[in-house]
Amino acid sequence: MLSKKTNAADVIGYCCMRFPVTDLKSSVDFYCNVLGYELKSADYQFGEAHVALKNGNGPSIFLMETKPEDVTPLKFVFPRSFFITSSTGHVTMVELLTNNLLALHERLIQAGAQVDREPVFTSAFGYFTFYDPDGHYFRAVEETSANAN
Repeated sequence: MLSKKTNAADVIGYCCMRFPVTDLKSSVDFYCNVLGYELKSADYQFGEAHVALKNGNGPSIFLMETKPEDVTPLKFVFPRSFFITSSTGHVTMVELLTNNLLALHERLIQAGAQVDREPVFTSAFGYFTFYDPDGHYFRAVEETSANAN
């Protein structure tokens, strides 16, 4: 049983996320110019860049350059039927909220990104899935006006 003192120690938010990348400059370009993040700082000699959402919501991302064999892509295979999987059965670990799903989809296509799934719309939301330059698998989501807060 946890003591009353330890019961007060809750996780209250996210500080940052770290993504392994194989080409830091290329990844900064993708996250900033394609996805719309803002570059906060970069030390290309050291091999790390800090990007964040322009509106300040959510955790920052640190892109950390490493060797290709040391990159573990952010995705996994879910062993049961799941409606949001790639053609290989992969499931996204990171989902990004957008204010314009179709425009983001078009921007990714124009940038040459690998888009695994075309946009799908339900009554609650729209989504599609894509990969960053290092094979990290993402789902972009747009809430419908009925569900947006």
